[in-house]
Amino acid sequence: MVVIDPVLRSREHLRRAIRALGHAPLVFNDIEELLPLREGLPRCAAVCLGLPHYPADLQAWVRAARNVVTSGVPMLFLTRENPLKAPGSLRCAEGDLVLAAPTCFADVHNGLQAFFTQHAIPCGSTGLAWGGYRFVPSRESVVFDDIEIHLRPLDFELALEFFHNTNRVLSRDWLRSMAAGVVPEAGGRWLDASVARLRTQLGLATFEGCEWQLSSIRYGGFKLSRTHGRKTAQPVAMPESMPQREPYSALSG
Repeated sequence: MVVIDPVLRSREHLRRAIRALGHAPLVFNDIEELLPLREGLPRCAAVCLGLPHYPADLQAWVRAARNVVTSGVPMLFLTRENPLKAPGSLRCAEGDLVLAAPTCFADVHNGLQAFFTQHAIPCGSTGLAWGGYRFVPSRESVVFDDIEIHLRPLDFELALEFFHNTNRVLSRDWLRSMAAGVVPEAGGRWLDASVARLRTQLGLATFEGCEWQLSSIRYGGFKLSRTHGRKTAQPVAMPESMPQREPYSALSG
């Protein structure tokens, strides 16, 4: 499955969502990177195209993408403009889908899953599991030991970022960038507050002997570490009500 997207955050979301659904992504930052591979490009099930910010480039990107892949391959468009105008301006073919302004991984995953279902493309179901933790994007929750733990949209986004990068230090700037679509405010200590909730709700506290530990790295950021053979701390389901977020919207061609 081919991914072309100039925006890092949505490009990474597409890459991870495709893998989670059981497929191999072939990822490009720019349409120009794909053109030299036209002759040797393998048969792909679909194309995911993150549209450029400049309207003048839009039609050129769409034409180039359609010319590179085999005729009839469906396309999923990620638009950052008015979604009601998108199908006409993109000249969507039958079977194409427009995913309107996805703000987070859950939006991208759920929209992509609907796109796969529309085209009878098989989906995997185990691509978002680490140890005893299984992430459920459709509910923005995590299942652990048969208990479903519902997270705030921001916490779910950051939790996925940590688990996708186990044993790596993630800077505060990187985390702010990847969670930009669901950040409640520009300033404040929202990142520290979210990390504190994840430590409690998912059992990631930095106690000695714990298998999973979400640690603060001085001058570095945060790091989710896993040490096999240790005991996993017991997650805690917090009783407070979770803020609701508008679900993604998708428009068929």
